[in-house]
Amino acid sequence: MGVAISRMDDTDLYKDTYEEAQRIIRISDELRMSLEKVSASEPEATKNITPNTTKEEKLTTSKLAKKLGMSTKELLASFVEKGYLEIRDGNHYLTDAGKETGGKFMMGKHGAYFIWGGGISGG
Repeated sequence: MGVAISRMDDTDLYKDTYEEAQRIIRISDELRMSLEKVSASEPEATKNITPNTTKEEKLTTSKLAKKLGMSTKELLASFVEKGYLEIRDGNHYLTDAGKETGGKFMMGKHGAYFIWGGGISGG
């Protein structure tokens, strides 16, 4: 069963429906990627990574991972292991430890995401 929406009859409804469909497609791609098997051992490069809030620059998780030369999935897994994030009902949630390091939950046009201090410190 489907619903017919005409761009000519209701342009706002058409635009909102189109954007929601694009968001669902994007989320399904991200979900598919997050379901891939995560390596059981933490990569050596992530063992001492800590978000550093001494710089004013803030980076999304994906940009921070790219800066570190790793995948977003690997960085998220590392942050879960370190206690900065936790997984409930299949979603990542910022912990108190994550907030203390400067992590922040954000809602944007394309959905929810986290931002972190731009610098990285060992620890």
